[in-house]
Amino acid sequence: MIKRQKAAELNDCRELVEVQSGNDYEIRKLMEQFPQYAWKYAEGITIPGYMIKIAEQVSEEFEGVRNIPTDLLPCEYFRVIDHSTPTELAIQPKRFDKTQEQLRRKMQLHYEDDQGCLKIPSCQLFPKVACAVRVENIWYRGKLENVADKSPWVYVYLVDVGMSRQVAKSDIRYLDSKFGHYPPMVARGRIRVVLKMTAKLGESSRFVIRKLISRAQFCYRV
Repeated sequence: MIKRQKAAELNDCRELVEVQSGNDYEIRKLMEQFPQYAWKYAEGITIPGYMIKIAEQVSEEFEGVRNIPTDLLPCEYFRVIDHSTPTELAIQPKRFDKTQEQLRRKMQLHYEDDQGCLKIPSCQLFPKVACAVRVENIWYRGKLENVADKSPWVYVYLVDVGMSRQVAKSDIRYLDSKFGHYPPMVARGRIRVVLKMTAKLGESSRFVIRKLISRAQFCYRV
């Protein structure tokens, strides 16, 4: 695989098929120039993505059937990380609890010295770039969303929390490559039945969702 990657980099036809503009192209250049840092997160089918894919396949096979056998659907326990909007949730598979705690502890140790050499220059701050970000003196993995040249602030999506935050550019650091191997541990989902449910109960959707989530102690089996 490594030989193929090197051969592709030396291929004269690469420039003919590669669009040399946009954030993705800039990220690829940074990956080649600074391999010691992670510029994008590992891609792959996460547990939520895998479950959604299986559920879609089952739904297609039983199209038109009202009551699909529940034993054919995947099952997993999830923690509700964020429910700030009425119909959207940020969920994390419960089995990731230990892994996320270990990752968080390693990041605190790695960035506790707050080395100035790890600050990302403004020319490398643009959307989709992976980074380490300090929020309330805790280091998280993030992905840049909105960056303004003249503003000292940026919007960062915390990939293991499922929320976006506005932070100072001075709180952004290079993400060490060893922290980029983990895929984002949180996925966002939407509750389809919330409107029907709230219509029956006669309550606001946000109030109903929060009440149900707190009643289940932020952990659901789906």
